[in-house]
Amino acid sequence: MKSIYKDKSLVSCPNQFNLAEYVLEKSCKNPTKSALEIVSRTGKQSVSFDELKNRILRTGNNLIRVGLKPEDKILLRLGNTITFPIAYLGAISVGIIPVPTASSLTRHELIKLIKFIEPKAIITSKPLRTNFDNTQIISETDIEKFSFEGRKAKFKRGNPNRLAYIVFTSGTSNTPRAVQHAHRAIWARKSMHSDWYSLTSNDRLLHAGALNWTYTLGTGLLDPWSIGATSIVLGDNLTIPDIPNVIKNSNATLFAAVPGVYRKLLDQNEELEFPSLRHCFSAGEKLSQNIHDKWRKRTKKFIYEAFGMSECSTFISTNENIGSEIQTIGRPQKGRKVAIINKVTYNPVPIGEVGIIAISSEDQGLMIGYDNEDAIKSNGKEWFATGDLGRMKADGFIEHLGRADDILNQGGFRVSPKEIENAFLDLEGLENIVAFNLEIKKDTTVIAVIFTTEANLFEEELRKHIEERLADYKKPRIYIKTKTIPTVNNGKISRKKLSETYKGMTVDCA
Repeated sequence: MKSIYKDKSLVSCPNQFNLAEYVLEKSCKNPTKSALEIVSRTGKQSVSFDELKNRILRTGNNLIRVGLKPEDKILLRLGNTITFPIAYLGAISVGIIPVPTASSLTRHELIKLIKFIEPKAIITSKPLRTNFDNTQIISETDIEKFSFEGRKAKFKRGNPNRLAYIVFTSGTSNTPRAVQHAHRAIWARKSMHSDWYSLTSNDRLLHAGALNWTYTLGTGLLDPWSIGATSIVLGDNLTIPDIPNVIKNSNATLFAAVPGVYRKLLDQNEELEFPSLRHCFSAGEKLSQNIHDKWRKRTKKFIYEAFGMSECSTFISTNENIGSEIQTIGRPQKGRKVAIINKVTYNPVPIGEVGIIAISSEDQGLMIGYDNEDAIKSNGKEWFATGDLGRMKADGFIEHLGRADDILNQGGFRVSPKEIENAFLDLEGLENIVAFNLEIKKDTTVIAVIFTTEANLFEEELRKHIEERLADYKKPRIYIKTKTIPTVNNGKISRKKLSETYKGMTVDCA
């Protein structure tokens, strides 16, 4: 039996389609209802569904009026403000291609992106100190004015496979790539409503991320709006310690964040009781058993996990109906075709064997391709390989075993870091542990682990715990105890960065 999961219950996207129109079509059912709330320390800004739709369409019309045309690219450099989704969906409504970026980009980073993307305009909340030839500069204030002035545009419908927007990968490989997504990408997200969120129009969903990030943009804004639910977003002046109060005061019913946010919230000595909250979501990286269990104990709420990537919206998830079995990342969602494939042949491997997690090349949520590179559809392959290792069970549940390029090597043996980390999951008192390769001297690399604990745990206890659980070639040679495990800029733990940080450490140093 091969590791393939198929479900055909999701119908195809309509032949004439516009992403922004789909997202806003529920706005007429409850026009005065709050669509978006931006929370700050001094209060909140809110906009109703009716106002949101009108301002988006006026913005679209004014972008055309100032000389932009359908298929032009515009770079968005905006923070967590109401202006962001208005500019983003205003562009898409008339066929202009938005490219969201972080408002914190340095001048050097911005210049690099502009040379690569060649946008016709930049919408920015901060003054630019550089003149860009043939690139129109539109301020956040201009967008505010655009959203209230003039006529409303009509949604520009067309082939659902045409380009809608571009996002950048997180750049964990140090080479971020521009990912092109079609209008149909939003249609594929319908499966997530039932198979991850259990989302209803009565929900109030709070997301802890920045709006330029695909996880926040999709889960935090577009998905709630497409079903008529309210989105709540943190203002730029709020930080992680503010989140518990925001959850309570906003009456949020759903909360979404990355594992690192849950980890930091648990580190605070603050009461985590949220009466209005139904459950929570996690994506971006694998959620550890320890974080899940601690959150469940402290809040009485489950965290439901999903697996996806910049190139494809989440397509594997847990939910309240199938439970939050943390050893897996869940099951493929409705309408999805997923496999575990051989890295070389691209053929599905037998059930229970380790391979690369892959999504069908025909999936409606899969990107068109990378900017300035060949399209996915033209590669002639049935599967798009994610680069993550996994193992499928007979019931379709998939166990995540880390990145394929994270594979560790010790004594010539290749080992999944997740296999090592999972061996420690039930060690009482252990908070978090990460396995990585460490070069202790030239041409000599061993497996090391870095761990955090509030208990009186030391290397001896960890070694004893895995004595009968791991083969000798899989056992860590170096144990590093620390108060916090370092993360990179995007908040994720990078094994590569850990290898660089601790390079040269010996057994005696540890």
